[in-house]
Amino acid sequence: MTIEKEKILQLKKIDGNGFFKIKPFKLFGSKIHKYKLNNCLGEAEIEEFEKFHNIKLPTDYRNFIKHIGNGGVGPALGLYKLEDWNLELEIENDNFLKTKFPYTEKWNSDFNGNTEDEKFMYSEEFECWEQDYYNEKHVFGSIRVCHYGCAIYYFLVVSGVEKGNIWVDDRANDQGIYPLSTENNNRYNFTEWFNEWLNQSLIKLKINKH
Repeated sequence: MTIEKEKILQLKKIDGNGFFKIKPFKLFGSKIHKYKLNNCLGEAEIEEFEKFHNIKLPTDYRNFIKHIGNGGVGPALGLYKLEDWNLELEIENDNFLKTKFPYTEKWNSDFNGNTEDEKFMYSEEFECWEQDYYNEKHVFGSIRVCHYGCAIYYFLVVSGVEKGNIWVDDRANDQGIYPLSTENNNRYNFTEWFNEWLNQSLIKLKINKH
């Protein structure tokens, strides 16, 4: 059994079964994923996805969906299945995943108009800005792996310089797109991100059980 699965079982024991005199599913998002993993994908299924999109998935993520689970329990509202990588995205570019992700640092685009003027907010100028701001081009070369809530998404870069790193899409709250980073400005890969969530969740639940 992998370390990840062992920790998931610990979380389920503490929070999923209502042990230690606390109500079950206290952790944020746990009522959605209920500490369950989806069935793993076979090598042939993963290769078919990679061949269709002309990419190679980051190794750690690839190993996760092959040996641990194809989504389910995870940060926030849980992990998406690989086949749900483009949920709520309007994909028009057939080469979306193989096109290199365009950023290496945080990106945002502020609107300089008068947002307090309702007429201006419905102007052609604002509409053009809005269409560009939410355009798929800003997340080329990435797959959505998790929904945080409030239209905030974690995504994994699969093409380009940032391949293998977790980024955040918070355009719905006008915060743009930015890398998930440590205090030392180091990037998180998929495994680091997932294990950080496991460890912090266990700490939080073990503290709250007392």
